[in-house]
Amino acid sequence: DVSEAFETFFKAIQISDPNNIVNYFLKNFCTDEQTTSDNINRFIFVLKIKSKQIKLNISNNENKEVLKSDIELFKKSLIILGTLSRYVKYSSSFSIYLSDIIENLLLPHFIDESSDDDTKMQVLSSYTSLLQCYEDTIESYSLQFIEYLQKSFDINKEGLSNASIKTIIDFIVILMQASPLLVIKNNKIIESLIKIYCSIKDENLYEDLTQVLGQYFQLYLPYKSSKNEEDDDEDTDDDEDDFESDGNGNSNNNKVSEMNLENEISISLLENLSKLLFDNINKESSTIFLGILCGYTSIYIKDKSLCNNIFSSYLEILKKDNICNRENRKITVNIIDSLRIGVSNAAIRESNQLQETLINIFKVLLDCIGDIKEYVKNNLNKGSQAFFQRSRSSIILNLMAIIRVVNDFFEFSEEFLIYAPVLADPLIFSEFITSLTRNIDSISNTIATTISEEEKQSLISKRQTKISLLLENYLPKILNPLLSEIVKPIQKYKSMTIHVIKAIGNIAQSTKEFYQPFLDTTVERLCQFVAKNWKSISRYAPSIITTLDKVLKLFTISSLYKPIYLNSIIQQVYLKILNNSNSIQLDNGDDDDKDDDEEDDQQDKDTDVISKIVFKVLTSLTETLPIIKNCLQVDPNSTNITKDLYKYLIGQIGTEEVIFDADRYIRLAQLDLLTELYTHFSNNLQFDIPQHESISFKHIFNELGQIQIALELGEEELDKNQKSQRKEICLNTFKSIVLSNPQFNKENLVELLKEFINNTKSNQNDIDKHQIKKDLL
Repeated sequence: DVSEAFETFFKAIQISDPNNIVNYFLKNFCTDEQTTSDNINRFIFVLKIKSKQIKLNISNNENKEVLKSDIELFKKSLIILGTLSRYVKYSSSFSIYLSDIIENLLLPHFIDESSDDDTKMQVLSSYTSLLQCYEDTIESYSLQFIEYLQKSFDINKEGLSNASIKTIIDFIVILMQASPLLVIKNNKIIESLIKIYCSIKDENLYEDLTQVLGQYFQLYLPYKSSKNEEDDDEDTDDDEDDFESDGNGNSNNNKVSEMNLENEISISLLENLSKLLFDNINKESSTIFLGILCGYTSIYIKDKSLCNNIFSSYLEILKKDNICNRENRKITVNIIDSLRIGVSNAAIRESNQLQETLINIFKVLLDCIGDIKEYVKNNLNKGSQAFFQRSRSSIILNLMAIIRVVNDFFEFSEEFLIYAPVLADPLIFSEFITSLTRNIDSISNTIATTISEEEKQSLISKRQTKISLLLENYLPKILNPLLSEIVKPIQKYKSMTIHVIKAIGNIAQSTKEFYQPFLDTTVERLCQFVAKNWKSISRYAPSIITTLDKVLKLFTISSLYKPIYLNSIIQQVYLKILNNSNSIQLDNGDDDDKDDDEEDDQQDKDTDVISKIVFKVLTSLTETLPIIKNCLQVDPNSTNITKDLYKYLIGQIGTEEVIFDADRYIRLAQLDLLTELYTHFSNNLQFDIPQHESISFKHIFNELGQIQIALELGEEELDKNQKSQRKEICLNTFKSIVLSNPQFNKENLVELLKEFINNTKSNQNDIDKHQIKKDLL
């Protein structure tokens, strides 16, 4: 009997651990979807009765002991109900009662003045569990909970238990994940938590508050990472989005930093907060939070004095002569990591005071890396060497961030180059060159808006001096060693080689016309690199393609273009990868000890990595060829390029079957590239491949046949409007072919398609060829 079972169940709640009760309920009352729904409804019904009884007994001043027992049972039941929401197998059986639970059980007891603090916190804990599972469904209720906490519940009152504070923290953590803007708009609760934080003695609560407050301020920052970005074992090009991007980057978390919000937290509280964090600088969590706070104050507080004080405090710590001592090494690295979060978010271009402070930090960091290097030379052991590598990596990232925001880095160039052998990182060298070219561009912009002829001439002279320094001194000093590095017979440190390749691309992109003296060597050596390192090309290909793409885009400046450049890049690299992708093997190092399952997994990973490489090549071609089409149109060899690209595409579209997601993304990219060839280079195709339209139509027709079958089998991926993106792009490609030839009209298209229908041999009798014809027309 269900009623007897429930009576036993409620008796057990009084004496048993809540987790055991949850397991009991799931096992005995949730055997199928309907039973689950019925029993959760019964549970809620009984709790609503008990809720009314409690309120009635309170108003009638009933026996306090009985009332206390009823309240305890009710509170435990709410906790169990919240926990059930997370573990119930049939979530729909629970979700239909959410409004009933919140409106009739949770909110009334939360806002009722007669409820004690403990009851309110148990209610809040239960709601937090619901929020964790059903954030989208119950967001509207969250406002009522946070508004009550902010306006009617004194978080800072004496006697509030640590358990209650922890419950509030848990609620804010989950709410920030579900609805960060809701917390931002009700930030007085954050001020209350800061006040608790500045006086808390409990270590566990200190850490919990560090996490929740750090998470809150981090919402505001454009740059969020608190990890060291070492990539010694990384073989992907993390600067670029791959084809698996789902386009869902518009979450609230990502949007907060773009909303131009203003600081709503009391400045005095922020000052107390920074002081507390410096007092606890030995704790790793405190150092990370300090970096976040530093970045926040830089961006959101107009008066830069607090931010400057924080940076100055960092400066004083780094100036100490004991940073290399064994007991201080971890703290030193944590502080440098923390500083990077602040520096990376520093909005200082308009603040001379902050510019000066950061330049001082820059100089101190250079001294630090020199001192650490010297210390390691005199203390040769694994611990000190690991400390050097870790601190060096973090210092480099700090220096890169500072270089990005200093207005004029020419002044410090020689000092920087003194430490180049110690830094020995290609990416910081590319950042250095980018900073110099940015300064030259800034002077050019100022010249364009300067009215005074005398000032203009002075600026022109200044600009020319800096261009000469860049071309005759800094560019050769930085670029020649990088170009020499990639033609070494053995690439000993693969991650360093990837950095070298990326750095070359970054420098080419930033220097534009100033890169001309190095173009011959760059194109030649990158192509040589691909030929010599073909066996391990899967590791290097993403960065190679990114760099070559940046080189290709230089050809929008016509004076930089030579026919040999385009021919080398596309024939020797891009087409080689496209035509030989099936033979590319992943560079996995030592695979001797892998079992069969690991080998299968590795094969899937190999396919995935190679697919990304192919997709990257296709995307580069699709984006770049149209913007440099003038170069191709005056180049007599360009027909070979378009012909070879066309042959590759026709060998794939309507021929190779699309099976996996990776195949689908590649096919979309292939169709896009074919569209661009017809949109911009149809004359080249006409000259070199007679009847190419007929060939293309046939392959488009076959591709649509494959799509039709996939749709019928339910294997074709559909968008939110239940349409096939592949089909839409395929039809768009067909349209571009038709528009490329003014001789086409509907009549001859109809005849051509009839011919396809009659002559195309199909081993799939299910294809509705007439429907394909209708779609095309």
